[in-house]
Amino acid sequence: MKDQAERLRELMKERTSGKEEHLVKNTAKVLAITSGKGGVGKTNFAINLAIAIRRLGYNVLIFDADIGLANIEILTGTSMKYTIADLILNNKNIYEIIGEGPEGIKIISGGSGFNELSMMNDENIRKLLGQIGKLESSMDFIIIDTGAGVSNIVLDFIMTADEVILITTPDPTSLMDGYTVIKALTTNGYKGKLNIVTNIVSNRMEAIGIFNKLNRASNNFLKVELSFLGYLEKSSVVNKAVRNQQPFLLSSPLSPISKSINIMALNFADIGKHDELKQENSFAQKLKDLFFGRGG
Repeated sequence: MKDQAERLRELMKERTSGKEEHLVKNTAKVLAITSGKGGVGKTNFAINLAIAIRRLGYNVLIFDADIGLANIEILTGTSMKYTIADLILNNKNIYEIIGEGPEGIKIISGGSGFNELSMMNDENIRKLLGQIGKLESSMDFIIIDTGAGVSNIVLDFIMTADEVILITTPDPTSLMDGYTVIKALTTNGYKGKLNIVTNIVSNRMEAIGIFNKLNRASNNFLKVELSFLGYLEKSSVVNKAVRNQQPFLLSSPLSPISKSINIMALNFADIGKHDELKQENSFAQKLKDLFFGRGG
């Protein structure tokens, strides 16, 4: 019996044959993975989602915007030669600092120290943004793994995304912090789709219950409608994958949690949605507007 990933690949081949070949010319779709607090599985989700989308035939890049922590490198067991510090301080271009992760996903490292975080001033951000703009025609998806919380730099990266994926858990503090992120985005005028993934849940009923609480609060107080992307049940598969520094989609491809990730990936690989992406401004330009256009 063919595994799920193979079936999804075949489905995408059918969809991308003939007239759909022009898809490679599209501007990259930008997804921001975020959370209200740390420790909810945000980076783990981002990595496995990137691999699942990559398996569907797309060029996928993860930009580690959680500057200074190198979580993506740790969780994938990848050793990056360069980070954004090399782009800013050593005149490397964006293509030189891109590394390759599992299954051919591309990675830009945010570094692993205070040096990277401390150098994020206006001039250096301009340099970074100018380089990121070059990737839009060569990538189908750019996945931004943001820091947790609602700091200015986190919100600025999220605001550039076409869609946001907010990770939350049954922990009441995670739920409240997630609502804080939604409120901050709404206050700042975010217009993209807000997807919710409930992680580390016991079952679908618990997952739906958590989403409904968050959606009701957002509807009642912010007039915002959230979208339920899916859920991931608590599983020893995840802990084992983290210890072994290998994404669970690779170590346990037939597990329920891997199947859930594959289903969520197919949502973003929908050709109709991807084909409709016609942004007036590029990702890099929107970032420049956010960082340097305030009050202008």
